[in-house]
Amino acid sequence: MINIRYLVSRAVYPASEHKTAQWMADSSAVVSLLFKEKKVISYQSLYKISKQLYEQKDGLEKHLSTKTNELFDLKDKIIFYDLTNTYFEGRKESSKIARFGRSKEKRSDAKLVSLALVINAEGFVKYSKIYEGNISEPSTLQATIESLSSSTSQGSGKPAVVIDAGIATEDNLDMLKEKGYDYLVFANKLITLSVSVSCV
Repeated sequence: MINIRYLVSRAVYPASEHKTAQWMADSSAVVSLLFKEKKVISYQSLYKISKQLYEQKDGLEKHLSTKTNELFDLKDKIIFYDLTNTYFEGRKESSKIARFGRSKEKRSDAKLVSLALVINAEGFVKYSKIYEGNISEPSTLQATIESLSSSTSQGSGKPAVVIDAGIATEDNLDMLKEKGYDYLVFANKLITLSVSVSCV
C-alpha cells in the first residue's frame, strides 16, 4: 500500500524523497485517503521504495510504453533521443556511476550522472537509462537502439530516430543505416536527414 501512496505522491508532486515526505505529511490527504489512521511516512522509506521500483524499471517501461500506445492508438513513427546530466551536492564516494564530467549546469565541482531518454512524438517516454556522469554521449546510442524493438510499437515498422549533432558520429549514422533506421540530425539550424517515404 505504501508503494501506491508513493507513486501517487511523486506523480502529483515530483520532488526529492525528502520533499515528497514533507508534502505527504503537511500538504496532502493522500495518506488519509488510503488509511483510516494517520501515519507518518519517512523519507528513508521512500528511498527504499525508489530502489525497489528501479529494479523493475525495464518491465515497467515496456508495459507503460505498450499501454500508452494502445490507449492513444500511437505508432511511434518518430522517436527523439538525447542525453542530459545532473549533479549531486554530496561527495558520492560510494557511488559506482557518479563521476566528474562536463556538467550541462556548469557544476564542474560536483559529480554527475547522465540520463539517456527516448520519447515519441507525443511526448511519452519509451526508454531511459542512467549512465556514468563522464560517459561519451555518442557511445550510448547503439545500446539504446538495440533496446527499442521491445519498447516501441510492433508491426508498424521501425521509427525514424531524431538525434542532435553531438550523437551523430559517422559510426552512429552507419549503425542506424545498417539496422534499417531512418534518422534526422539537428545541428543548430541545419538539419541532416535520411528518411524514406514510408516514414512520412
